[in-house]
Amino acid sequence: MKATATLTPEESKRLIARAIVELDIVKRAKKSGTIGLARCTSCGYVAEELIGRPLKDRGRYISGFICDKGLCATPSSLQEKLLVLEKGQEVWLDYTQGNVSNFIERMGCHDVIVKSGNAIDPEGNVGCLVAAPNAGEIGAYLPHILAKGINLVIPMTLNKTVAVPIRRIVGSLGISRLELNRTHGLLCGMMPMPGLVVTEAEALRQLTGAEAFPVAVGGIGRGAGAVVLLIQGDDEQVERAWRLVQQIKSANEASLNCPPTTCQDCYIRNSPEMGARCSGFQG
Repeated sequence: MKATATLTPEESKRLIARAIVELDIVKRAKKSGTIGLARCTSCGYVAEELIGRPLKDRGRYISGFICDKGLCATPSSLQEKLLVLEKGQEVWLDYTQGNVSNFIERMGCHDVIVKSGNAIDPEGNVGCLVAAPNAGEIGAYLPHILAKGINLVIPMTLNKTVAVPIRRIVGSLGISRLELNRTHGLLCGMMPMPGLVVTEAEALRQLTGAEAFPVAVGGIGRGAGAVVLLIQGDDEQVERAWRLVQQIKSANEASLNCPPTTCQDCYIRNSPEMGARCSGFQG
């Protein structure tokens, strides 16, 4: 049996989030360990699934983002608080209070960090754009993840698929390799992210047993960035997958909109120490 399903980016993030909270490592960490959620839109959906209620403003559970004009960063005053779960207890941190790094010294192989990337290549390798010389959140987490065996879970929508290997992008980008007058917004490098990658395909396989792969990506209007999946398996598996997709689509997930930022209030562009890393948006 086969089916085709179309998911908007928001619907994809919801599906992936539902699968992530059902992972054994996540359920175990929620009960007796620590789960750290980086600031990214995908983690906003994971946070909602973990705590069982919507965030006040899911679109502001974000640090950097890509909009129609280029690469941008969200001012701390517009960021939703960041969630860390310690043995199921919610700890909310605003920008000035730090992030998962506050907890990372006591985290180990039974704990989880969730962070999305910006690109996934055909082999499933993921990379994260980094605008800060210290690589921001992922730069703070990754040494501990690799040294201590902390579980890194990476939600990735298939509309972030790129046609070249991540290693090629990593070797070509870099803040000092780029020119401000030939950049839309922030100068960036890319950090590779080794971890457990969860796409729409992995989510459907985990939750329903059905196999899925993308057959088309893109669209217009509310369908911009949508992915069309071919779902296949036995009748029961496909039916479960279809019901799950229909349930998510019937919820009418709200569109994620860019935060109301301007170059005039940008903390990077207005800082002498940081301004050389952002061009603003070219006309």
